[in-house]
Amino acid sequence: MFQRCLICTDLTDGLQRLVAEVESLAHSGLTEITFLHSVPLWEEGQVPRVDMEKIEWAKEKLFSPLTYSGDHLKVNIEVISGNVVDNILKIVQKYTPDFIITGTPLRSSLQERIFGSTTMDLSKKVKIPVMILRPQLISVYTTEEIKLRCSKLNNYWLIPCYDVDNARYLLEQIKLYATEKPSKVKHKYLILAVIDDVSRSELIVKNSVKDAQQKLAEVKKDLESFGLEVEVLVTTGNPLQETLNTALIYDIQAIAIADDQDSLLDWTVKSFTQEVLHRSWFPVVFFPFKKSEK
Repeated sequence: MFQRCLICTDLTDGLQRLVAEVESLAHSGLTEITFLHSVPLWEEGQVPRVDMEKIEWAKEKLFSPLTYSGDHLKVNIEVISGNVVDNILKIVQKYTPDFIITGTPLRSSLQERIFGSTTMDLSKKVKIPVMILRPQLISVYTTEEIKLRCSKLNNYWLIPCYDVDNARYLLEQIKLYATEKPSKVKHKYLILAVIDDVSRSELIVKNSVKDAQQKLAEVKKDLESFGLEVEVLVTTGNPLQETLNTALIYDIQAIAIADDQDSLLDWTVKSFTQEVLHRSWFPVVFFPFKKSEK
């Protein structure tokens, strides 16, 4: 599904460890990997300038673990100075990756609620999916564990549909990427519909489950017609909790979500997508909402 990846690391988020695992990442279907580290401008004095010392230090940190020398994978390393988001956008334009991998900062509860200014700012400006990995997770992996995780990076996704009709956009994006950018590695998708049973009569819940099952059967048939491996599941309960429980039970690699950017950035108003971003320890693949061109 994804072949070209941009990995953005601040060299403290654990993502720098992936430099040594590019061979394993290639087993997940990637054919080109670009690592990016942004160095802030040196602002001592009246005129900000490029901090060449930190740039050289960062290059050494990224290049030294790289031992891959095969010909079926292209690896790029970029260390540039300036604003982080601006630099990411420049590298996206240069290498046209299919998706971006980024981490999250270790910050206070209030800052955690808005999920990191860089990631949130990036979500407003890019049109490709962003995979978010928590540093707390990557940092505790052993070398053997991280090799395995990298080799199965996108093998099995959970696609939660709090509302099947509202999830059509995400499902269409999954189909678009899987068909336009086919991978030699087989990927599997579990589509989950959760019927919120709070304050609903038993009959209403029963009918809602039946309706969701019918809709997901149609979705499954549609996606399978494009050669995708798809499973569907309908359950009842709290949508967020059922999503996280399902991720555990079915041994998935990542949770895929999408949301309107404006509602996502309004952290004062809770949404299902926000709650998944904030509370999931699983890798989360966020598909930015692309508004129709006028």
